[in-house]
Amino acid sequence: MLSSCSYRHCTVSRETLSHHASHAYVASANNTQARALHQFQSERVSSPLNFDHIITRPTSSAMSADEISSVASSSRRTLLLGTISFGVISNQCIHPRHAIATSTGLLVMPNAETQAAINAALRKVMNKGKAPSALRLVFHDAGTFNLAKRDGGMNSSIQFELDRPENFGLKRGWRIVLDLEKAVKGTPAEGLVTRTDWIALAGAAAVAMCGGPVIPVAIGRQDALGPDPEGRLPAESLSASELKSNFAAKGFSVRELVALSGAHTIGGKGFGAPDVFDNAYYKSLLARPWLDKTDPMAPMIGLPSDHVLPEDEECLPFIQEFSSSQESFFEAFSLAYLKMTSTGLIV
Repeated sequence: MLSSCSYRHCTVSRETLSHHASHAYVASANNTQARALHQFQSERVSSPLNFDHIITRPTSSAMSADEISSVASSSRRTLLLGTISFGVISNQCIHPRHAIATSTGLLVMPNAETQAAINAALRKVMNKGKAPSALRLVFHDAGTFNLAKRDGGMNSSIQFELDRPENFGLKRGWRIVLDLEKAVKGTPAEGLVTRTDWIALAGAAAVAMCGGPVIPVAIGRQDALGPDPEGRLPAESLSASELKSNFAAKGFSVRELVALSGAHTIGGKGFGAPDVFDNAYYKSLLARPWLDKTDPMAPMIGLPSDHVLPEDEECLPFIQEFSSSQESFFEAFSLAYLKMTSTGLIV
């Protein structure tokens, strides 16, 4: 049994955990959170988000001190159904007033003071002009994850990979992370939010400020000390079959592949307004404007990897779903984003 749990920038004693447990409270969740739980339960076997132990809590009670201490001292990967953990939102959301980090890689929501400092930093540093770079940084950092080898993923290794050809232009995105880190100096968030957390937070902020869903991002990720293996990001020239294989190797379904591809709706790729996060991407995929022979700029709309999606019989139903329902797209993207930004925690 561990007497304390160490995590980058944060060491929490068992006594502290027990004290904070008495301040926990339970809040009702919305439909998106409820469906997230159902999705997690149905995909546990094939998803990288596998756990050895699951704890559930009724809506009328919070976790006891003994339960939190047990989680903190356990070597098992534990999912608290009630906590935003490993990117999964449950249908019963337990929010400790103080962040609790464990050596097992448990993600936690910041307390009010830390969250206020995070929000202030995001307001100071982020704007719509930076949104595409911030969101692309998330994908390129997390995109190195390999489920079979259980390495890579969301861990800020991108800072050591900025000279790779596929990461061209992302030095600007990395500066956002450094600026955010500087913006919380002397605040309650200093030392609690890792660089990896900032990548995930900035990406979520980019989506929200462009009109997309508000994605609650927990903190507690570890920062890598070196680069991840090369050759794992999906190339722009991949076929639909190759894209599906690439994402499957990371533990993602076809639906999640199509949902995450919707991030191309911002950034000036020709899918609607460049600073508006909506479902215009899917409407364009169905319209296939790049096939218009009368428009010399048509081939410049999107990437080859976008063009192949509506031609694939597995991808097409999800494109049609998200094209007809922006709410469905927002929900699917939020869940896939949280999953993607948690892959680096797998050990």
